[in-house]
Amino acid sequence: MSEITAVWEKIEQWYAEQGASHLLNPPAIEQEITAAETQLGVSFPDEWRESMLRHNGTAEDGWLYGTLLEVKDIVQRERGWRELLEDGSFDSNVDHDASEGEEATQSGWWVAGWIPLDVDGSSNGSVVDMVPGPHGVEGQILDMDHEVGPSGPQHDSLVEYLQAVLDELESGDYVYHDNGIYDALDAQNDAENEEDS
Repeated sequence: MSEITAVWEKIEQWYAEQGASHLLNPPAIEQEITAAETQLGVSFPDEWRESMLRHNGTAEDGWLYGTLLEVKDIVQRERGWRELLEDGSFDSNVDHDASEGEEATQSGWWVAGWIPLDVDGSSNGSVVDMVPGPHGVEGQILDMDHEVGPSGPQHDSLVEYLQAVLDELESGDYVYHDNGIYDALDAQNDAENEEDS
């Protein structure tokens, strides 16, 4: 059993126990993954391809960090960032160093070869770095905040990223609530407020 399969099985078990399995999308198909690679000009790491072939993202708010992107949304969001890069929107931030001197990433606010992975409700999210700096690794996961810029790497691989998601889910700090995955305390407060109203 691959590492991706092993961690996904545990994530799926958590979703099943929460009654939230419907938030995990069915698998992507090979043709759409290949088409996305052509459009993006990259080859997805084997582990990411395997993950997509298990679940093509999640429903909106169906992921710990908001929404795990479907293949089509990965392409759409990358195009949006690339358009901003190409029209000069990030020219004043070309020296931004996401890895703070560690040379794990290329400098810049956005780099062609960073591929969106998930997104929260404010256009922030994790990205897969396909063009790392000299001390980074291909496939490392960065955090992209549209206000403060990229930071990381947060994880060295998609397996590490998924394991971190699983660890958070299993911590008891998150629950299925209001057709999404939310902080347990926020969900409890929402429930109490509904009772009081």
